Amino acid sequence: MQKKAARALRVVLQKCVHLPALEAVLSIAPAEVLQHVVKQFAKVLPNDAAARKLFVTSGGLKKIQEIKAEEGSELLESVETINSAFPPEVVKYYSPGYSNTLLERLDGYEPETASVPTV
Repeated sequence: MQKKAARALRVVLQKCVHLPALEAVLSIAPAEVLQHVVKQFAKVLPNDAAARKLFVTSGGLKKIQEIKAEEGSELLESVETINSAFPPEVVKYYSPGYSNTLLERLDGYEPETASVPTV
C-alpha cells in the first residue's frame, strides 16, 4: 500500500503545473518528495516567464537556494536547471548569505568625494 501511495504521489507531482500548489509542498516535503517537486519546477519554469516572476515574488526561488543537495544528485541538477532560468544576479540575491556579502562590501566602500560648487 505504501509503495502504491508513493507511486501515485510521484505521478501527481509530475502532472502538476499549478506552481503555487507545488510551492506549498516545497517547504514541508521530505527529501524523497522534494526531489520530485523541484524536478517539476525545473520542467515548468524555463518555459514560462509569468511563472518565473511569480516564483521569485512568492519566495520560491529563495527556498530553492536554501536546499542542500548532494553533488551529482538529480536534485542538484534540477536546482541548477531552475537557476539557469533566471539572471545570475537574481539567483545570487536570493542565495543564503548574500546580504552578509553586501554588508561586507559596504564596510570597505569609500565614496568618492565630489566637489560641491559654492554659491
